[in-house]
Amino acid sequence: MLSSNKSSEVQKCANTLDLSSNKSSEGNIDMNSVQNKELTFHNTNFSYMEMAGQIWLTASEVSQALEYADDKSVQRIYTRHADEFTEKMTGVVKLTTPRGMQESRVFSLRVAHLIAMFARTPKAKEFRRWVLDILDSEVQHSPIAKQFTDQELCDLAWLWRAGAVMITACRDIYPLLKVAEHRQAGHFYSIGHEFTRTLNKGREVLKRETAHIEFQPWKDDNWSRVLPRLRQEMLQ
Repeated sequence: MLSSNKSSEVQKCANTLDLSSNKSSEGNIDMNSVQNKELTFHNTNFSYMEMAGQIWLTASEVSQALEYADDKSVQRIYTRHADEFTEKMTGVVKLTTPRGMQESRVFSLRVAHLIAMFARTPKAKEFRRWVLDILDSEVQHSPIAKQFTDQELCDLAWLWRAGAVMITACRDIYPLLKVAEHRQAGHFYSIGHEFTRTLNKGREVLKRETAHIEFQPWKDDNWSRVLPRLRQEMLQ
């Protein structure tokens, strides 16, 4: 039976790791709902979890991959170096497994790599490389790597285009307003000259993020009309 302090730790870690989306009706993590993919390292099949946008591995499977007899060695490594882990990098959760409800400590990939740095087993070095490969793949396919859909990028490209047109118009109108001593003359001057650098910086970001979009001049669509200007025009 769990002590009150241990129960509090489980709940605290579960809250920290934002596990609500994977909870069963009883409030515990159901492995059947999260182990829809597997990662394999030699004879270890990680029934990993995806939570809070990260991949999480259980301590017992990390121990198996490192060829420890059980997870006690990994737990000792974690305890000795606990000051190097934050509460968002590891936690204790209740899992529904074929053997029933069990508590398990889970590690993010970064923690698994750090655990392997302290391990002294023959497989530790190879396991570290394997984790780094998974981390590289995770970064490439993360929402941070691609924040916008192609349609959203197209909308942003046209937003840039609208800004470029307005700045050019303000420059053309400013001399007339100046001659007429119009009270908005200074405002139009500022728009036409002070925002150019910002718009050009935004253009460079959009050029980078839309590099995968193929220009098809025979098409009459939003991309074909905005891409030539986005990739060639820079306000002076």
